[in-house]
Amino acid sequence: MTSSTSTLTPSSSSKKDSTCAHFRSLLLIAKDKVTCSLQCRGYPSPMSAPPVALTIAGSDCSAGAGIQADLKTFSLLGVHGLTAMTAIVSETPREVHDTHPLPPALLRKQVEILLQAYPVASVKTGLLGTAEHVAVVAELLEGSGIPLVVDPVLSSSTGTQFASDKVISAYRERLLPLASLLTPNLPEAQRLLGERMGPELSDEQIPLDAAGRLGREAGTPVLLTGGHNSRNSHQATDILYDNGKVTSFSGPWIDLPSTHGTGCTYSAAITGFLARGVELHDAIAKAKSLVTSSLKKSYKWPKDTEQLELRALNLLSPEERK
Repeated sequence: MTSSTSTLTPSSSSKKDSTCAHFRSLLLIAKDKVTCSLQCRGYPSPMSAPPVALTIAGSDCSAGAGIQADLKTFSLLGVHGLTAMTAIVSETPREVHDTHPLPPALLRKQVEILLQAYPVASVKTGLLGTAEHVAVVAELLEGSGIPLVVDPVLSSSTGTQFASDKVISAYRERLLPLASLLTPNLPEAQRLLGERMGPELSDEQIPLDAAGRLGREAGTPVLLTGGHNSRNSHQATDILYDNGKVTSFSGPWIDLPSTHGTGCTYSAAITGFLARGVELHDAIAKAKSLVTSSLKKSYKWPKDTEQLELRALNLLSPEERK
């Protein structure tokens, strides 16, 4: 067995050291540029922990709505997402096949350990299928001081009802007063108000009336999302009622055959921006822009032209993710 040893001359050693130093310098410059780029877009530094947001919602096996949609949105915004599952929903964008609520004790344990272990900066709720679920969430979040976005998922986009009258009462009595923001669509707002709008109101007056009355009753800001009342105007307009002040957030109406999970993504985006420290009105405006952009870039699979992944979040540019 033989071995050989090579010896670097002083000149070759010096040249190697110089080359290594040059590459180290380039790497440091690249790292600084990446860090600056991320921070300028509102993302945390790669060397620091990201903000944390918690979604308390149902699981959608098609991953278009529920906690799956929420996690995609949080990740897009540079937010670490936590999940507390309330129900397992067997569904596709066209149909809900089955819903299995989880035991309230299991929901309680999930939320308890997550709040204890992580610095949760914001929370959103989605599907809370039983009055017991609503009560557990209200009990654990009351007095926490954590911004809470309540997306009252009372039915699916295909019409399946998730909430009984008992659940509606629990929302009104326990959860709505704790919310930093409610994000119902018009049918959900009408159910929470316990009535339909009167025939004397015009199409333009109905969402304004619903947002105002629900906001005054709950004592919290209400963002009435406009997807159910905007088709004829060619604008998807959302109405924010906040302490007597009304603000509109508008974007182009995008005519798609399915809107599965769009509301989940919208409320998750607001929650994610709140976790990043963005003020409420700005968070809504940014979330509106993000959802509109993702709808414009929706895609479908050849196997079934009716089933769309509406929110093509992975196709959004860095500018659209701000």
